[in-house]
Amino acid sequence: MRTLVEQTADRFESWLKRLGMDGDIALHKVQGGAGWSDDDWRLIPDRDAVFVGTIDMLLSRALNRGYADRRWHWPMAFGGFNNGAHWVFDEIQLMDVATPNTRQLQSFRDSFGTALPTSSTWMSATVDERLLSTVDRPDIGSTIELDDQDRRGALSRRLDALRTVSEIDLPLKWPERTLAEQLVDRHEPGTLTLAVFNTVDRATAAWSALKELGPDADVVLLHSRYRPADREAHTAAALSPPGPAGKIVVSTQVLEAGIDLSSAVLFTESAPWPSIVQRAGRCNRDGARDDAQLLWAMPPKSLPYEEDDVHASASALRLLEGERVSTTRLQNADVRTVDRITPVIRRKDLIDLFDTTPDLSGNDVDVARFIRDRGDRTVQVAWREVADKQPSGASPRRDELCGVPIAELVQWLRKGNSGRGNSAWFLDHLARDRDQPWAECKAGDLRDGVEVVLYASEGGYDSEIGWNPRSKEPVAVVTPPGSPSVGAGSLPDEDVAVADEPASLADAWYPLTEHLIDVERECTTLLEAFGAVGLTAEMHHAAIVAGRLHDIGKASEVWQQAALATARDDERDDLQSGGPFAKTGNRTPLHFDPPFFRHELASALALMSEGASALGDHRETDLVIYLVASHHGRIRLSIRRPPSELGTDDQAVTTLGIAPGSELPEVDHGDGTIPATQLTIPTGRDRYERRALALRDRSDLGPFRLAFLEMVVRCADWRASRNVGQAP
Repeated sequence: MRTLVEQTADRFESWLKRLGMDGDIALHKVQGGAGWSDDDWRLIPDRDAVFVGTIDMLLSRALNRGYADRRWHWPMAFGGFNNGAHWVFDEIQLMDVATPNTRQLQSFRDSFGTALPTSSTWMSATVDERLLSTVDRPDIGSTIELDDQDRRGALSRRLDALRTVSEIDLPLKWPERTLAEQLVDRHEPGTLTLAVFNTVDRATAAWSALKELGPDADVVLLHSRYRPADREAHTAAALSPPGPAGKIVVSTQVLEAGIDLSSAVLFTESAPWPSIVQRAGRCNRDGARDDAQLLWAMPPKSLPYEEDDVHASASALRLLEGERVSTTRLQNADVRTVDRITPVIRRKDLIDLFDTTPDLSGNDVDVARFIRDRGDRTVQVAWREVADKQPSGASPRRDELCGVPIAELVQWLRKGNSGRGNSAWFLDHLARDRDQPWAECKAGDLRDGVEVVLYASEGGYDSEIGWNPRSKEPVAVVTPPGSPSVGAGSLPDEDVAVADEPASLADAWYPLTEHLIDVERECTTLLEAFGAVGLTAEMHHAAIVAGRLHDIGKASEVWQQAALATARDDERDDLQSGGPFAKTGNRTPLHFDPPFFRHELASALALMSEGASALGDHRETDLVIYLVASHHGRIRLSIRRPPSELGTDDQAVTTLGIAPGSELPEVDHGDGTIPATQLTIPTGRDRYERRALALRDRSDLGPFRLAFLEMVVRCADWRASRNVGQAP
């Protein structure tokens, strides 16, 4: 829940300040539209930090498919969030399919092994142990419960707070109007009245009915389908103290759990019993009233919940009609919920997720089924002006994005409001032309976590209701800020296409040999800071050697020519005699001939042939090669040619810009030289793919340790670059 994230993060911030630790421990609020970026931690992964976030944003990162993050950076979070972290999952009754899958994930960390100890805790006031027993983790393990001492004082007042249960009989036709009249009639000036609905549509309809009645009290609508600025305004209005006339807040489940609100009157639709208990906890939460009212009614449809669960709660509530009940009594009521069959991640699934290479159509293994129920899956939508079939601006920023249910956006696209058929766009990482990186997004392309741009002129949003597919009014465009400077400790944002190399753009020309030495030093510093007890000395040394050799492929004539082409005419001659370089002295994007050239592939291929002499008698040579190849996220378990990288009869076929037999010149890596090398992709038993898969599947290495080392080398590269002309 986003509101719970914000509240928890605020409390952490105050605790850290009181302890005098706010300068030592970082605090990250991880949710869509929060203005947060993974860049905030990636440069300092060795710093102690607290991440408070929604389950979709955090669990997707632990599954190597980070929502709202660049695909090439997914392995960074996979390595960081599965090594040296303690996870706390709060309100597990609301996490749906994610609850058993977080249990499974912890089981895999234990069985595969991690570079640093990683553990998990699951929390709720309404724990159903059936949710926690999974095929690979059937045991519950240690439990912590409130004891008599815990239940004294302020908590006792909350647990013993009373509210009178009453059912409201709503008509089948226009039930929102009748409910609005009931809420206005029962509302008391100066107090809070709270109405919680199971769906956004019904909450919006009730809010509209209340607005038509025009009560003296403020009326606030709150749900999850707003752009950040609007959501912040609505949340602040909902959580602020009521004025003299009082306030009526109409909400969905976003206020169901953990939020510190105390209403005099609370209405809820019937829902699974754990949700009823949580919602009731917002009624007379402080125990200050003797006349608090808990009103309820059957919803017209059970969705998004199981029908049996909704009816079981209704039966239990009818037995309490007219009674004053405490939170403790509600918690102890024996109201069973249906055992649901949910997708559970298995060992093979996790192994498959290690590979972040898309298929030839650009599709990935989808993790949404392990995070959300199918009916709750969303995409992130921004509204832009569109000209010549290309949305304005670069990739969407968080302040533009609004969560939209996939099912509703599918209907929106198929309606074709504008008559143009397709009215959505997404960034295509396989695009050949960097000046036209946008591709049309059809209904079948939508999946959980995708970022989509819609035509602002077609409507679909307003600041009061949020996502509103019935609105035809043009949407006010949130002007995206210019691309942030990649200096001053930040990282490149526009790392979208296969051939993009924003990390190679700096404010000063950076010699290659110097860069290799600097990255080796940063690798050593990071590994010493982590003290990774789950890694052998040889694994440590492999990461350090990889840091020294990772960019030798930049000595290629293809890369150097692309870099020098960005130089001013008056400096080019001097630069040609001073190379090779690892970073350019300007922010002009690199254009390679042939296209799609990847220097990290050249580096790895050199080390798999004549350049192997630089590896000496190291026992982990394949690990070094993997860490070199993977340091930009394009090449990990396989070497894949983009679909548009095609050969012709009179042109040699290239693979990521490297033609068979092309040459890498001699390279000085600061501790010796690598001889001139013929670059050829090995076949048979020496194939790169075979070596990489063997590393992933080794019992003493495995996916989590391998990703951790990958994160270390990539972070060391960025940190070394940051110190030169404020490069990333």
